[in-house]
Amino acid sequence: MVVESLKRKTKRNNMGFNQCYVGNVLQIQKELDEYGLKEFVRRYSKYDSITGDIESVDFIEGIVKKYYNEDVNESKEV
Repeated sequence: MVVESLKRKTKRNNMGFNQCYVGNVLQIQKELDEYGLKEFVRRYSKYDSITGDIESVDFIEGIVKKYYNEDVNESKEV
């Protein structure tokens, strides 16, 4: 009975916080070159928080914002 109660509680409280630590900006730029823009944005958009080297965080945020702004502008033109 107690086990069933615990299982129900854990199922309801499955919220998590996805955090990513990033290294230097050269490593992040290499990832962008290797994986391409779409995969890069998909990968880093899923995190709730990105921490680490401030240049890397700013680089990632800039790329993701630019990607979504261009995507929104393209859909408005149609």
